[in-house]
Amino acid sequence: MNLQDRVYGCLAGLALGDSLGGPTEFLTRAQIKAEFGWIDHLVQAPAWHPHHALLPGQVTDDTGQVLAVAHALDTHGQTTAEDVAAQLLGWAGQVGETLAVIIGPSTRRALARLANGESPRLTGQGGTTNGAAYRAVIPGLVNFACPEQILPQVVEVCLPTHGTTVAISGAAAIAFAIARALSEAPTLVGILEAAENGARVGREQGTWSWGTPLEKRIELAVRLVAENPQPESALSALADYVGTDMLVAESVACAFGVMALANGDPMKAIQYGANLGGDTDTIAALAGAVCGAWRGIDSIDRDMLSKVEGINHMDLSAEAARLVNMINSR
Repeated sequence: MNLQDRVYGCLAGLALGDSLGGPTEFLTRAQIKAEFGWIDHLVQAPAWHPHHALLPGQVTDDTGQVLAVAHALDTHGQTTAEDVAAQLLGWAGQVGETLAVIIGPSTRRALARLANGESPRLTGQGGTTNGAAYRAVIPGLVNFACPEQILPQVVEVCLPTHGTTVAISGAAAIAFAIARALSEAPTLVGILEAAENGARVGREQGTWSWGTPLEKRIELAVRLVAENPQPESALSALADYVGTDMLVAESVACAFGVMALANGDPMKAIQYGANLGGDTDTIAALAGAVCGAWRGIDSIDRDMLSKVEGINHMDLSAEAARLVNMINSR
């Protein structure tokens, strides 16, 4: 498997998780079962759900912001908080009316401040939710062979909207996991260890904000999965004891829980995330991205991917090729 396959698999896993989980976001597991049964294909959100405005397969802010960060990179794959802020503002302007129903609270507040001309190194000081975690996919990808650059670049990506210790901890966990997934011989244990390490070192960056230590919640999520090997019981345990809110210690930890439950299979992880309840689009997107980086594009449902790329006018293979060129240039 070559690097292009892994990077493409990562972006594809992210977009599929986002689009599959969008219609069930912030529903309970019981509501998902009553409305859909089991989500394993692209569907439209119920008429009473805010995401009903989205077409089946349409992505939310998770994928949109990841691609915005990718476009903020220079030719060597590096970026700054200022460039990230500019790309996020440009993305927000292009999204149009649906922005109001897909954007998270921390990003919403920060974008308003950025639009008023405030410094992107200050606008994220109140951002404590999980919005920066998916954006950290990009620094994890392009810096996987330069590990000393991962954390500084994660910080730059976080600062405009999520410049707090708790948010950067979640972002670093994802970036470190992505980087390990792209390593020469990745394993589930190794990827989880990298995530926990990222959570610890990430928490030393940014404006202090209280949050449950993410590495401990990742340990809990993985232990619950080991104790409940059947998917239904594992998902119930994750929802009940870890939680599925947009809090970093809940949703980011659950992303690694469903990854462990799926043993790295991105399509299984995406389905588990979409059916878990809570912040389903982010949980499924994060799990899909890490698993896709590990298992590569051949592990992705190409028919579903084609539909998602078509409805969103995306060419993720071309995006992956551009990132690979940046990696190779270094």
